[in-house]
Amino acid sequence: MRSSRWSMLREFIRDPFSTGTVCSSSPSLCKEIAGNERITNADVVVELGAGTGSLSKHLLRSLKDGAEFISIEKNPHLYKMLVAQHPHSYFLLDCAENLPTILRQRSVGKADVIISSLPWASFSSKQQRELTQAIRTSLKPNGTFITYAYVCGAVLPSFSAFRKQLTQSFCNVDRSRIVWNNFPPAFLYQCRQPVPVLTKTAEIKSSHRSKYSC
Repeated sequence: MRSSRWSMLREFIRDPFSTGTVCSSSPSLCKEIAGNERITNADVVVELGAGTGSLSKHLLRSLKDGAEFISIEKNPHLYKMLVAQHPHSYFLLDCAENLPTILRQRSVGKADVIISSLPWASFSSKQQRELTQAIRTSLKPNGTFITYAYVCGAVLPSFSAFRKQLTQSFCNVDRSRIVWNNFPPAFLYQCRQPVPVLTKTAEIKSSHRSKYSC
């Protein structure tokens, strides 16, 4: 556990914008996410941004027998640690933007649930849009996207842009209570029924949401 804490801090110092936090998610936040019934009943679950694996461990305990679990981490130092801790590797060294390709290559179809620990408030609007599109493309029509955000980052303009991105990309977006027993305190977004990704030509003519009946 101590090794995990130091690993996250070290990576934050090395690249704060990509890492997004100085420490791993608390057990309280992990249990709040992993206890979701949509995860416990899912056939295919994807995690984006595994970090030190603190949430991954709780997710693996919650999955039903036979469920497919894929966890993506782009930081090579954290990925090396994850693989060493989990001999039966569920982890891939890759970028979240490549998720549609990853799912096709593994022949698992689309995901029932995608959970993200990515630092959305650190991303540009373009990055947020590209990542959200990759997630929507990778989810089943009745799929669920779960992500969390820190209370301290919710006041940033970049987070307001992300919140708007969510409401345009999913038919239902729910926000949880604040999990105070986490550093920093955090809250969850549970987003259901992704709006299909349109072609670039269609996007120019109209918004995604206005052309899709939820």
